[in-house]
Amino acid sequence: MEIFEFSLQSANPFVNALIEKSLDTITYFDYDIHQEDVYEKRRTDLLKRSFNRAELSSYLKSYNEKFQAPATMNNIERLLDKSSTVVVGGQQAGLLTGPLYTIHKVISILALAKQQEEKLGSPVIPVFWIAGEDHDFDEINHVYIQKNGRIKKKAISQRIMDKRSVAFAELDHTACKKWVNEVIQSFGETQFTKGLLEKLTMYMEKSATYTEFFEWLVMDLFGSEGLVLIQSADSALREFEIDYFSSLIEKNDRISRGVREQQQLMTENGFSPIIETAFDSANLFYELDHERLLMQRLESGHYADKEKRVCFSKQEFLNELATHPVRFSNNVVTRPMMQEMVLPTLAFIAGPGELAYWAELKKAFEAIELKMPPVVPRLNITLLERSIETDLRDIEVGLHTALEADLQQLKEEWMAGHREIDIDALTGQAVMEMKMIHEELVRKIIPDYPVMEQYAKKNIHFIAGQMDLLRKETKKNIERKHDHILSKFDRVEQSIKPEGSPQERIWNIYYYLNKYGSQFPQNLAGLSYSFNNQHKVVKI
Repeated sequence: MEIFEFSLQSANPFVNALIEKSLDTITYFDYDIHQEDVYEKRRTDLLKRSFNRAELSSYLKSYNEKFQAPATMNNIERLLDKSSTVVVGGQQAGLLTGPLYTIHKVISILALAKQQEEKLGSPVIPVFWIAGEDHDFDEINHVYIQKNGRIKKKAISQRIMDKRSVAFAELDHTACKKWVNEVIQSFGETQFTKGLLEKLTMYMEKSATYTEFFEWLVMDLFGSEGLVLIQSADSALREFEIDYFSSLIEKNDRISRGVREQQQLMTENGFSPIIETAFDSANLFYELDHERLLMQRLESGHYADKEKRVCFSKQEFLNELATHPVRFSNNVVTRPMMQEMVLPTLAFIAGPGELAYWAELKKAFEAIELKMPPVVPRLNITLLERSIETDLRDIEVGLHTALEADLQQLKEEWMAGHREIDIDALTGQAVMEMKMIHEELVRKIIPDYPVMEQYAKKNIHFIAGQMDLLRKETKKNIERKHDHILSKFDRVEQSIKPEGSPQERIWNIYYYLNKYGSQFPQNLAGLSYSFNNQHKVVKI
């Protein structure tokens, strides 16, 4: 593997402004990630705070010990060091780890933790925060595969009808095994396929839920790198978080006010807020009968869901938290705050969407009297296979152009320059001339035979239709003649910009594991990455 990089525009204008340093950073964040000493400043601030490290370390040991990853357990032990910090990022628990950007986020966490530990001279622990409380199963129940030259969404057959947290969604082993086999087989048979399927089946059988299956796979890929997992819906974690949830309830109205004020500021500066939340939202979920209910603050001071299925006074809400903490969970506003209260966070690794919505939370963090950590864009990576690199050379398109331009348009432009005849122009001209001849003929016929008028109209449509068939068939033959080149355009697009989307949003890591072997993720993580906001291309 080798890595090179270049500048590539983001589709998100806020992210572009941050990367291009045209953003008034301090308006949106507590730390300027462009400053060289940002992590020293952040560590100094963290050392002034108190964290329940003994209980946190004990909890993380109990949660991670099943993975039998010595490097992970050693990292958890190092959290007892009062100078230690963490680099954290999170994601939903997607099937087969979900799209590649989940893997890129893990690699970003590992890379930044390693770099800053060397620079700061104190332990920096890589932590992956699994958003187990999320309840939209349709967001994570699929991967994309190639079938008959087309990209197809491959979803598992199991349906989950209620709004329970995915962490509690029981895994249908029969449906999952069938789905996994079909997905892996779609990648093609290699020397690694049999072993890969055996390993996936083993981890599947160990798992009671989809979130647990995700955890086993992530730790199989990165446990040797010392990655520590934390799963936000775990009942033992909820016990640890009771005081933090209490704080979120006590300061609830201030948090909502902070979000609204920050969103107004963003709007005034020309950016569109992402978070959709009502001012009276408690920004907390309460679980009833396996369904997460988003709670609201009523004018009376009570807390209730929109349909009033549950209603608590503030004290009753706090008492319910003390008695049944597992029924409580965060939403998009309070999840970052909970993370900040639980962990001594040196940096948070964020995707493009997360970067923008964290910028909406600065005043909400102020409401709970905490600074938000440095919010660092995750690494953006394109995996470039050697065969695709060869295709790019053959079609004479640079990689930077391929990633930024419309490849279908480039394909059409190439065809336009290599057609021996312009069949569109020729048939267009022929149809126009035939219409003129036909009209002249009809003018001579209709006066004597008026009943022929309708027939004549159908006749010209038929003639034009036949010419269109000739045009289409000619184009097919021209394309067949140049198929060896046109197919290269298609292969390039499907590999690095499938359906016009970034590769990382469509393809899955197990395609590469099936093709290149089980060491592929560790080799990818072992490369030297710079957090300079440049797009990374890894040749494999």
